[in-house]
Amino acid sequence: MARASRNAGAMRRVIALALTPAVIVFAASNFVNLGNLAFNMVFSRLMGPELFGLLALLLTIKLALLGVLGAVQSAVSQTVAAAGDDGTERALSRVNRSLLSWLVFPVVSLAAGLLLAQTVGARLFAPAPLLALLLAALPFGASLSLLRGVAYGRMNAGRIALSANVEMAVRLGGALVAWQAGLGIGGVVLAISLSIAAGWAALAGLLPTPAADRAAARPMLRILILGALPFALLQVAQVMALDGDIFLASALLPAAEAGKLAALSLVQRIQFFACVALASVLLPGVVIAARTGKDALSAALPVAALFGAVSLVLLALASVMPGLLIGVLVGPAYLDAAPVLIMAVAAAVAFTFSYLCATFLAALGNRTGIVLVLAGALVQLALMAALGADAIGGLLAIKLACQLAGAAVIGAVTLHAVLRRRTARRAPAPRGAAAAA
Repeated sequence: MARASRNAGAMRRVIALALTPAVIVFAASNFVNLGNLAFNMVFSRLMGPELFGLLALLLTIKLALLGVLGAVQSAVSQTVAAAGDDGTERALSRVNRSLLSWLVFPVVSLAAGLLLAQTVGARLFAPAPLLALLLAALPFGASLSLLRGVAYGRMNAGRIALSANVEMAVRLGGALVAWQAGLGIGGVVLAISLSIAAGWAALAGLLPTPAADRAAARPMLRILILGALPFALLQVAQVMALDGDIFLASALLPAAEAGKLAALSLVQRIQFFACVALASVLLPGVVIAARTGKDALSAALPVAALFGAVSLVLLALASVMPGLLIGVLVGPAYLDAAPVLIMAVAAAVAFTFSYLCATFLAALGNRTGIVLVLAGALVQLALMAALGADAIGGLLAIKLACQLAGAAVIGAVTLHAVLRRRTARRAPAPRGAAAAA
């Protein structure tokens, strides 16, 4: 009887852990990552190198725009988690309505200008109609980032998962239908734009009625812009740290070696993006814990466990079967890069650790982590450019050394912040304060 009770208790704990926002968002985001991988694998074969190269260019533009909006999403989630009141969300609702109206006219004007440039034959605007299709979704993309920020701030994992998976399903399914219908790359890009609107529709109605006073949006907009700046710098640091060596390799190394480094960068991206959604849960989770007087470190433990599990699996695969991993992910043409795969994966793990620590510190109101991550990325690129290398192993050695050093420093800063916070919580209140209470 006692044993059955213990087993039932253990099962309840496992179920409770599986239903935490961190686990739900982690599972949903990686399902989306699988969909994105399937999208690239399918259309790289259907389109061929030249047409797929054009699609990749357009997707890069889309990711750049959404990356900027991702900083706004982080600022919104931090603001909502810190406030915990309806007034903040009503002001955000007013901002959201303004976004949808303010952005429509400039986006339509720019799209019309691009189409005009295409009709008069300006060669630089060859993909103008396709770019116009992407830009048409920008108002929905801006509103989607704000709404997802609200969902993360509330830790509403169900709506987050629904929006992300609806967006992925419309993108992949719609693109396949458009291609089979003979609509070509234009149909595929249209499906990508519609997927952004679909992700937005899944979150429609999340916010309460907008504040009656239009002026309420102004201070909130200022708060969001200032709050988004540190996270925008973190996104810049991420691009420099993970992809900066690709640009240097094209100048320092032969084309074949640069191509191998680009393939290794894809493996690094898999590691990073498997964990990056955890940062979106970590930020509001720690903010809420701090606001309610709970232990911030306890709020971060599920994220730390999932990050550790993913990192250990990838490090083990890169150590034991690097050739198989390279062959499956990027093909046999890149097998020469297998011996240095472990260095690439270890560097990505170290950077992801630093990224999560910077997010944790930012949730506590400490921007030191973001500054350290950005400084580390700049030092890494400077050393690569100054020391140079005649093979990818040399560049990866510099990258790994910089990322390990950066992870050690930011880890120490994070530990110090946690210990100082715990000491402050345990310290007895001053006598005067106790008497006043």
